[in-house]
Amino acid sequence: MQTSVERKGKESTGLNWYTLGPLLAAVAVAALMYLLAVLLERQILPYALVDELLIACVFLGAAIGGAAAAKKRGRSALASGLIAGAVLAALLAVGSLMAEGEAALSADCLRHAIAAVAGGLFGGALCLNRRAAKRKKRGRRR
Repeated sequence: MQTSVERKGKESTGLNWYTLGPLLAAVAVAALMYLLAVLLERQILPYALVDELLIACVFLGAAIGGAAAAKKRGRSALASGLIAGAVLAALLAVGSLMAEGEAALSADCLRHAIAAVAGGLFGGALCLNRRAAKRKKRGRRR
């Protein structure tokens, strides 16, 4: 028979939700941007849409990270996704500040930060548990 201390030790071996979400979001954004670069280089996608496609990559990567953080936390899905998106937006802002020749928080950086926060919130919204509310409403009608 295991004691409660042994059970707690086995459960806490993974990453916490507040590190898993932004880390997975950053990896997903990098992978999506690499895929975008390959598609642009092979001229499958037009280069004129590069700004919009970059925003889409940031949004989708943040949504993946927000969903992962919300699933890992198990409660407060919207808050978890929002935090994961905000951390990714902060990482993008720091990267923009470190870039040479760029303005210190340009309009593109602001667009990417908004896409990151919105994507994280969307990923958290995907993980909402709405079944319990529907069951309660159904029970009241009868």
